[in-house]
Amino acid sequence: MNSKKIYWKSALDLIVKGENIENIVVDFRNEKILWDKAMIFGKKGIVVPDDLIEYEDDSIDYTDSPAITQEDIDAGKIKWIYKAEIPIKKEINEWIKHEKIDMNKLLTDLVENFYQTIKNINKNAAL
Repeated sequence: MNSKKIYWKSALDLIVKGENIENIVVDFRNEKILWDKAMIFGKKGIVVPDDLIEYEDDSIDYTDSPAITQEDIDAGKIKWIYKAEIPIKKEINEWIKHEKIDMNKLLTDLVENFYQTIKNINKNAAL
């Protein structure tokens, strides 16, 4: 099946009207597209290149994002995430990829297990 190539504004009009755009290739012509329009394309499985998406911070509605309270932190509703850069030898890196190891999960488990071990040692150690 041949795909028809159309200008992005025409494709957007078709999407908004509920038309079928399965066999259409969208021509973005390296034009900037507002984020909300890019989201409409995304919902239809059409990827807008990141460098073409334009954001207007003043027009983004953040009212759906509730404020974080101390109660959220105390109750554990908020999880702290640490980003770290860990130098890994090439051989180990290849092994990680080959085994499809989720490094985020592995490191989280290692840190939690280490923490529990240290707590148990301190609690059970004879001083």
